[in-house]
Amino acid sequence: MGGKKVNYTPPPVQKDDSFEKYLQYQQQKEAAAEARIEKEKAEQKTADEARKATGVAGYAGLRTGIEAQLRQGLLGYGEASQQLRDYASKYDMTPPEADVTNLTNIYTQELLPGRRKTSIDSAYQEILGRAPTEEEKTSQLQKFDQQYYTSNDDLRNALYKAPEYTKKYNDNYLDNYFDTQFGSSVEARTEEYTDATTGEKKTKVTKARKFNFDPSLLPSYSDQAGLEKKTGVTQPDYAKYFSQGRSIEELQQGLQGVKDTRQYLYSAGLTNLQGEIDKETQKLKNEGAKELAKVQSQGSIYNSLVGSFNF
Repeated sequence: MGGKKVNYTPPPVQKDDSFEKYLQYQQQKEAAAEARIEKEKAEQKTADEARKATGVAGYAGLRTGIEAQLRQGLLGYGEASQQLRDYASKYDMTPPEADVTNLTNIYTQELLPGRRKTSIDSAYQEILGRAPTEEEKTSQLQKFDQQYYTSNDDLRNALYKAPEYTKKYNDNYLDNYFDTQFGSSVEARTEEYTDATTGEKKTKVTKARKFNFDPSLLPSYSDQAGLEKKTGVTQPDYAKYFSQGRSIEELQQGLQGVKDTRQYLYSAGLTNLQGEIDKETQKLKNEGAKELAKVQSQGSIYNSLVGSFNF
């Protein structure tokens, strides 16, 4: 008897594709990353191009505005040129050296000469109290052009050191001092003098002052003593002397004369008084001597009479 025949079919063997799938995943991931990077680059390029386009579009207006502000004095030359360079750097533009040169020309040719003239006018007016002459303007402008002055402060410092300023300052100082001493009554007085070098006759104007002199403060001769007649010395008319315009030196000489006169009068009075005292003292001495001699004479007579009697 024969048995049944059994056929066995083994299960199919499953292929392990996990590594393949991992590689596929990594490839997809890298491809996505590359695509993202390329997209970002494209977007950045587009943004950069747009930014540059914006910068180029706005540059002309910026340049015009900076030039206008420079002319109006709202910007200095250094700040204006730096703004152009910073703008070009921000938008990756070619450095605008031609436009910076144009700013330089605007500043040096259009603005600087006028500003320097204004600075010169202002410095002379504020420091010396007057406007500069045309010769002085030309000379000061040349010093700026030759870089002898590098700033307005250099010009002002030079004026402060100039003899005209130092004399003006000293005169003002002395005027204030003499105002407190003699009063503020000042007038001009013209004087002629001879130039020691050329021998020419020249004229100068000096300041003359009047001093309000009070004669009551000065002692006078006593009519009773007759000192003026005795000494033969008369007092100067100081009131008339000081009422005329005098220089400071003349006023000081006059005041010294007042002091000397006062001293003389007091000394003369005291000398006269001492003379009177000495004269009266001598008179008393003389009269006393006469009386003493008279008494002594009478005493001798009495002694002779007493001696003639023989007791």
